[in-house]
Amino acid sequence: MKKKVVHIVYSMGCGGLEKVIVNLINGSDETLEHTIITLISDFEMVELIESPVRVYCVNKRPGKDIGCHFRILKLLFRIRPDIVNTYNFGTIEYHLMAAIAGVKRKVHSDHGHGGDAADGLNKRNNAIRRFCSRFVDDYVVVSQDLFDWVKQVVKIKSKRVHIVQNGVPIPKERQKLSHDGLVFCTVGRLDPIKNQKLLIQAFSLLVKKHPNERLILKIVGDGSERSNLEQLVSELNIEDNVQFLGYRDDIQQQLLSSDVFVLSSHYEAMPMTILESMATKIPVVTTDVGGIKHFIGESNATFVEPGNAQALAEAMINATKNTPQKEALLERSYQLVVDKYSLEAMCKTYCQIYGVYDE
Repeated sequence: MKKKVVHIVYSMGCGGLEKVIVNLINGSDETLEHTIITLISDFEMVELIESPVRVYCVNKRPGKDIGCHFRILKLLFRIRPDIVNTYNFGTIEYHLMAAIAGVKRKVHSDHGHGGDAADGLNKRNNAIRRFCSRFVDDYVVVSQDLFDWVKQVVKIKSKRVHIVQNGVPIPKERQKLSHDGLVFCTVGRLDPIKNQKLLIQAFSLLVKKHPNERLILKIVGDGSERSNLEQLVSELNIEDNVQFLGYRDDIQQQLLSSDVFVLSSHYEAMPMTILESMATKIPVVTTDVGGIKHFIGESNATFVEPGNAQALAEAMINATKNTPQKEALLERSYQLVVDKYSLEAMCKTYCQIYGVYDE
């Protein structure tokens, strides 16, 4: 008999967390039946789910919406799930509803600090986490720095906390797609925490320094910062060099038609896009933030100081140069993903947490 899993998430719009849920559903044990409950009506990533899945939206109003709790409770009574898995700070409070509905196993997954500052030290939010965690059986984080934060700052007991590292599918085909010039690519929601502003500033330095080169920056993703970033591109007079591609469902093709993947965030826990780039043997340049070094190590990417546009620009152009060292790095990073961060490994760990193998 199949076990019913309900995933409660803020939205299923374009983002790394949402991609993890898609990968988990696509790669999980066939004895699981999945349902998704979103707080808002954003469903772009649902199209990537390969098996039939029910999706409900409770249409949460901005700010406090007590009625949302009762709408979720009503759904849980109707679905009668065996497992509820919530994601990030915005949904952990609904474990109280799961407890009232008699859900046997309650799991919460943190893929970052949520609405906090990058240091995760918001006392009010952490107090809410601490209280709501009383109703959680298993607390999942995706990186060592989040494990330390949950243990030391949020004060969750270690025995209930699991590190489940994100997993990505390993592409069967890694044939580079032809393109003109040097193409740099970034993927992610357009949000201040992702700091695409820094990337655009660094890219502008490259355009000015290499006027005879055809340089392209592809920005894949959408979000609240798009208009500000488009304005910055206009002010720097590099409109002909920057492409805002919005949400795309062909990330692998976008990477294969690029020369370098770049991440310029203020904070990251365990970004899926780095793993996807390594799996397609694309060199990675990233700011040295959050838990990135904990899971890929210094020898598998180029790390630069956060906020330093000049250093980022130099690292980006250096990553385009073909050297024996670069080839060795790409092979090493690809093998790391195969060995440690495959989709199969992530799904197996989640199935263990869900109790699939208990019976």
